[in-house]
Amino acid sequence: ALVAAALAGTALGAAPATADVSLTPTQAVRGGAVKLTFRVPEDRAPAYTTRVEVWLPEATPVAETYPMSVPDWAPRTTVRTLARPVGGLPGGTEVVAGITWVRADGAPRTGAPAELSLSLGPLPDTDRLVFTVRQTYSDGVVTSWDEAAPPDGASTPTRPAPVLTLLPAAADPAVGVDPAAGSRSRGPGPVPGRRTRIATVGAVAGLVAVATVGVWLLLRRRRDGRAGRAWRLRQ
Repeated sequence: ALVAAALAGTALGAAPATADVSLTPTQAVRGGAVKLTFRVPEDRAPAYTTRVEVWLPEATPVAETYPMSVPDWAPRTTVRTLARPVGGLPGGTEVVAGITWVRADGAPRTGAPAELSLSLGPLPDTDRLVFTVRQTYSDGVVTSWDEAAPPDGASTPTRPAPVLTLLPAAADPAVGVDPAAGSRSRGPGPVPGRRTRIATVGAVAGLVAVATVGVWLLLRRRRDGRAGRAWRLRQ
């Protein structure tokens, strides 16, 4: 999962950033589909963001990628040609390399982060997808969010790349995967063996009840027998 760092910076000697580009959700299931939202901060007032580019990793292409409609932003798709088709892409070798969102002329500048979404899938059989985000400001400054965290976690990158962790299909957790995007998203299922345990407990309870009634009847019969013998002796 991507953790927002407090020491992110901007390009070309600009003032330090107050937040990183974040990704929601941060986990998905291999072979499924997911709707991702990139949250891009506004951190260089009075300059504002005019363009956001999201580039997919080249080593792990995704068969289908579609930008979602976002108010005040117009998406453009860049494609690339593969040497051979990727799984889930019937009869073709073109995949999306990246998506560029351009702020519409006259769009209000509220200072709030831009939230830009795309849907993609089926997700490749790999541990994670690392995206590159390039943010262009109205004064021409470009910030690239493309730094990978070191494996040992000894340091925090200045401008970390957004990362989507991919889990095995068997795990199938509820990780915020968008059901509309065609992936499995459900809450926790029944505990394995639960019905068997319930049936066993019910059977044991039934046996205990039958035994209890039997013992009660036996004791009552003996008590009634002793009472009858005592009555005959008095007579």
